[in-house]
Amino acid sequence: MNAWKSMDMASDSIIFSIIRRISRESSATAKLIDHLAEKIVDLVREDYFLNKRRLVLLIGCSEWIDRPSIRVINRVFKLLPFSHLRMVWTFSDNVPNLKVLENSFSMNDSLKVARGRIFTRLYSEQNPLLLGESEREANFDHTNFKGSGHGLMADAAISLVTQNYENAYLACEIMLNKNKISEETYRIVGLVHANLTLYDKAYEAFKTASEVADTNPKRAHIECLSALLAIKRFYNLEIAKEHYKVALKYVDESDAENRLEKGWILNGLSFMETVLSSKLQGDEKEVLLEGVLKRELKALQLIKNDKGSGPLYLRYNLISNISFLLEIRGDYLNSLETWRRAFTKLIGEDHEFCYRAGMLSWKAGHIDEGISYLNKGLKQAILQRDRLDTECIYYGLGYVHYINKNYKDAAYNFLEGFRCALNLSNWDQAKKHIIGCIVSSKNTGNDQINIGLLTDMISDQPCPNDVLNLLKEDRSYFSDQRFHELLHRPKTKLSSYHPSVDLEAIPEIDMNDFLINKSTVNFKQQIPN
Repeated sequence: MNAWKSMDMASDSIIFSIIRRISRESSATAKLIDHLAEKIVDLVREDYFLNKRRLVLLIGCSEWIDRPSIRVINRVFKLLPFSHLRMVWTFSDNVPNLKVLENSFSMNDSLKVARGRIFTRLYSEQNPLLLGESEREANFDHTNFKGSGHGLMADAAISLVTQNYENAYLACEIMLNKNKISEETYRIVGLVHANLTLYDKAYEAFKTASEVADTNPKRAHIECLSALLAIKRFYNLEIAKEHYKVALKYVDESDAENRLEKGWILNGLSFMETVLSSKLQGDEKEVLLEGVLKRELKALQLIKNDKGSGPLYLRYNLISNISFLLEIRGDYLNSLETWRRAFTKLIGEDHEFCYRAGMLSWKAGHIDEGISYLNKGLKQAILQRDRLDTECIYYGLGYVHYINKNYKDAAYNFLEGFRCALNLSNWDQAKKHIIGCIVSSKNTGNDQINIGLLTDMISDQPCPNDVLNLLKEDRSYFSDQRFHELLHRPKTKLSSYHPSVDLEAIPEIDMNDFLINKSTVNFKQQIPN
């Protein structure tokens, strides 16, 4: 929980980045959970093969288990066959399951909603054996909360990073019980609500936070969060525009704090107009995107001489967004150069950097360079035992090789990607790798050999029927046309969300994917009056 203090960037910048976002942080936590679950799975398998017995895991007082631990336990369950493991969840109280949150600032009710949602999802995933439920309902007490000792912002940031949302609510309850009415507390309540898909309540919390804020830069910050919620979760650009318009009234360029908030407003306006550009075509679209790029550069210029973690985080956020904007415009070479120039200094050529650089190089027509970057990223991900990203990179490599008619290499990467997906129990990705492997293999004449290898891999795995049935399809099913129909073009960024590990709802729309693929969406007004 305290690992954030030893990050390369200052600890306050980690906090700073979290409180600027309504999207939940998933990737780092998902990988940590997968690592831990993998170790437990190895121990259970070792015991099973030595003693030929199934482990029965009895979990006591389950209603009090923290959310990250529930996710670890569920991950272990998903990675092991029923013959190896059976789980029994015991409860000393009923699991609260409040369906509707009436009061945005009732932390006890918020906790009941959060607990109900996590256990409802758990039941659907596991159908576990339940024992010991009573007639009374659990009430939560802030005395159960053990903070980090670094204050509310640190506690909330750690809780949001680890998706330990109940802990964040408890931290806020302490502040509310002390009658510490501050913009900070209401803002954090709003962020947690947003992470739990309680979007209308998040909007209410942000509104209250703005009303009690004691400085104009803080009010501007809250307006930006409300605008992000309107764009990313309500899909309403008109309401977002109003929030940014109000935010601009609260800031000037007189000092570093004001410049920072103005930079974020310019960044937000650019994001909003990038989303708007997806509904335009031709010159109208290009003119709008050109204005977006100029605004991003203006924001960079505004904070270029300001020091500290806040301007540093914004600076790299802006550069990343500029690279993304250039990609949307099809200017892949400049997008790649912007990405390389900025992020080799910050993170070095790690596997996440190499994956994006590889995909951009390929899209720019530098095929050999792109494949070289992807292979380098793959080796690093394997060395780091990052199974989630390893599977994604195999998929990207398989796809790139296939499109460039390197069918033998494509088949190999899809085959290895299938092996990863199998180990991760990620059946959606497993099906994609099967299709990619067999279609690629047909172009080399080795499809029967690889179908045999795929079949052997799942011989002792509890695979879903749709995966098994795919391997029994007639060979005519696996055509080049089928490949293009069923296999989505890989993303140019490694995913932040991992549904196979999460027990949370994912956003309805992946904005990065939406903008790159120039999809259309119906932006409805869904915000309450």
